[in-house]
Amino acid sequence: GLPGSDPDKDLEAFKTIYGDPAFRPDMVKIYPTVVVAGTELYEWWRRGDYEPYDLDTLVELIAKIKAITPPWVRIMRVQRDIPLGEVAAGPPVGNLREVVWRYMRERGLKCRCIRCREVGRYVLWTGEIPSLDAARLVRRRYEASGGIEEFLSFEDPLRDVIYAFLRLRIPSEKAHRWEVDAHTAIIRELHVYGPQTPVGERGGWWQHKGLGSRLVREAERIAVNEYDARKMLVISAVGTREYYRRLGYEVHPSSFYMYKYLM
Repeated sequence: GLPGSDPDKDLEAFKTIYGDPAFRPDMVKIYPTVVVAGTELYEWWRRGDYEPYDLDTLVELIAKIKAITPPWVRIMRVQRDIPLGEVAAGPPVGNLREVVWRYMRERGLKCRCIRCREVGRYVLWTGEIPSLDAARLVRRRYEASGGIEEFLSFEDPLRDVIYAFLRLRIPSEKAHRWEVDAHTAIIRELHVYGPQTPVGERGGWWQHKGLGSRLVREAERIAVNEYDARKMLVISAVGTREYYRRLGYEVHPSSFYMYKYLM
């Protein structure tokens, strides 16, 4: 809803972001334009030179965007946290994501972004606790920023629920990090959903049931057998280093990565 744009242009922009290999982000935030006092846009609005989308137009547009969002993207936010009392013009509600969700449900539309399919949200919305017996390993491959992304996940196809995922990257030839060569792969993200469980303890739900380690092993197998990788780097938080140590990884002596030789 920026000045000079319209719903068709905005929708096409998201189609480009999702479909063009030059983009294809892991996550997006959808921030509808709001008018607040003290800005140049506020003066445009006062003069009648700009008008933000009305609520119906905005909800329909965001629903269309969510409906085309790939299953490897997480929509982090749908609205900025600006108090409604500070908004001169723009969305008149503070729960825009929920309004869009209701709109889509009434029309049989579905958002397949990661956030909407997280198992914890499924439990919250339905009251059902799905069993891991229905979990299946799913692999999605796509090109992004000159390299190859392998999105591995454990999902329940019937319920369209995601329990865990891993992002494996085969870097492009233009990768500039000195740690990366032609035989290097990178685990960029590993996430298992469910109530937080301390490292070393057994989880009552889905954490610490082996999903993460199985994803790591599958990523290593793909990297070696299909991309001739000989080294795996991991982008790891300090708090998860011990987890990766148990899988054979070490802290790189002169880098923030953890690493493991695969061959």
